[in-house]
Amino acid sequence: MIIEKTGYGAGKRELEPIPNLLRIITGKAFTHQKDAITVVETCIDDMNPEVFGFLMDRLFENGALDVYWIPIFMKKNRPGTMVQVLCPKDCREIVIDCILSETTSLGVRYYDAKRRVLARESVLVETTYGEIAVKRIIAPNGSIRMAPEYEVCRKIALEKNIPIRVVYDTIVQSLINPI
Repeated sequence: MIIEKTGYGAGKRELEPIPNLLRIITGKAFTHQKDAITVVETCIDDMNPEVFGFLMDRLFENGALDVYWIPIFMKKNRPGTMVQVLCPKDCREIVIDCILSETTSLGVRYYDAKRRVLARESVLVETTYGEIAVKRIIAPNGSIRMAPEYEVCRKIALEKNIPIRVVYDTIVQSLINPI
């Protein structure tokens, strides 16, 4: 809940051994955005590691929301990688096809998962690099935070031939102290 008001009061009646006090807190419910996604995963221990970068690009092109490489140990103590992909339910089949065609995997697991996410939107803000897109995120307490979009920072860093860290820090400073 986002607290809007708090009130305290004391009654006249004596209630031994406890005080006759009342506290009321009013507010509005904070609702996270709820949705359902699919998790698709497989474990690989026999593939050229150079393929993973290409696979990640292909998965994002095919609707993946996020892609993880998780180091694991497989049978016979072989090092391997768990590929875990979060995707909308309607992208499940294309993500599965992508994994099975682009990797050495012989099969995948998939399951539906529920999640809650903070409300967010893309907004344009003026920075030292001009007008750029940032994420406007609403926290559970109602406060707002802004975060630069990675792709925007990447593009600026490449265009200006400066470290992405410098771009990110400069944009964050512009958000704190607007131009």
